[in-house]
Amino acid sequence: MNRGFTLLEMLVTIVVLTVGIVAVLEMMGLAMFADTNTENSVIAYYLAQEEMEEIKDAASYAAIDGFAQAQTAMTGDFADFDKEVTVSGNPKQVNVIITWDVKGEEQSVDLVSLFANYDY
Repeated sequence: MNRGFTLLEMLVTIVVLTVGIVAVLEMMGLAMFADTNTENSVIAYYLAQEEMEEIKDAASYAAIDGFAQAQTAMTGDFADFDKEVTVSGNPKQVNVIITWDVKGEEQSVDLVSLFANYDY
């Protein structure tokens, strides 16, 4: 009785191992992308919160209008992000929108707050 492996058994083993390794590598790539996307979402949220805090510290109720700006690119460490601030209505609704690009698709975080004139 012959106790060795046949060539066919070796080829099947190689194919199964190759498929398994490729699947694991693909999952690692997806995990790295998800980690980066989550990191960008957290950074965007903190940037929006920082801008909202600056608006909250405005000198007066009327000064809030001065924070409005069209979508502009941020600089420095956050050059991958764009910021837009809209102010509308009374009480003033302030939207701080931070956007960034993920594989050609725009992602965004939109932080909204209302400011009323209570002896601001």
